[in-house]
Amino acid sequence: MPKSAETGGASGAVQPVLRSLEILRTLNEHNPASLAFLHERTGLPKPTLVRLLQTLAEGGYVEQISRRAGYRLTPQVLFLSRGFRFDDHVVEVARPYMDAFTRKYKWPVALATLKGARMQVHYGTQGLSPFSYDPDVRRPSRIPLLQSALGRAYLAFCPEVERELLLRLLEQSDKRPDREAKDGNFIARLIADIRGKGYATMAPIPGETANGIAVPILKEDAVLACLTLRFYDAAMSEREAAGRYAEPLHAMAKQIADAA
Repeated sequence: MPKSAETGGASGAVQPVLRSLEILRTLNEHNPASLAFLHERTGLPKPTLVRLLQTLAEGGYVEQISRRAGYRLTPQVLFLSRGFRFDDHVVEVARPYMDAFTRKYKWPVALATLKGARMQVHYGTQGLSPFSYDPDVRRPSRIPLLQSALGRAYLAFCPEVERELLLRLLEQSDKRPDREAKDGNFIARLIADIRGKGYATMAPIPGETANGIAVPILKEDAVLACLTLRFYDAAMSEREAAGRYAEPLHAMAKQIADAA
C-alpha cells in the first residue's frame, strides 16, 4: 500500500499540520510577512502556503493585511499556550533565589507570569520579610498590565510581536486600567522609559502608599516571568529603591533564567 502524501510515512506525522506550525513559527519571528518571504523562509510552494494560510485564517490565528503586506498573527495565538504549565517549573527554580534575596535585603519580592492579558502572581516572600506590605501576595484577581510594575516590565521586554498582540487585546477591553493602550504616544514613551532605565514601576494610583520596581526574567528573547520588589513610599523614593535593588534584582533574574 503506497504511503499517503498527507503523512510522514512510518512516523504517522501529518504533514499539513507540521507545515502550518512552521508557518506560525515563521510569523512569530517576522510579523507581518509577505507570501514571498514565507515562501523563501519555509521552502513551501506558494499554492500550498496560500491554502494553509487560509486554513489558519479560518481558525482565527492568522489574518491577511493586504496582498503586498502579507499576513500577520492574531491575538488568538496567545491562547495556544494556556494549558502549558511551565510556570510551575519557573516558580520552583526561582523560590530559593527569592527566599535568599529577602533574607539578605529584607524587602519582599514576588514572581508573576503572563495569563491572557494580565499578570498572575505565583509566589512571594512576604512571609520572610519584616517589611511585608501585602498580607497575601497571591491575589485571586489578575494584575493589569498597564498599571502594575510587573505588567509594565513584561510589556517592555517581551518580543515586539507579542507586545503588539497584547496591546491589541487591551485596546479591545472596556476596563479602566486598560484604557491607555489606545494612546500610542503614551505606550511608546512608557516602553522607551522602562527599557532605558532597565526596570518598571507602578502607575500612580490615588491613595496607594506603596510602590514597586520590576524586572524581567529573560531567556533568549522570551520573558519567562517578572520579579518585583515592593516597598513603602515613606521608606524610600523610586530612585533610591532602584539604586539599591535594581542591580541585585537583575542578577537574581539572570540566575533564575540560567537555571530554568
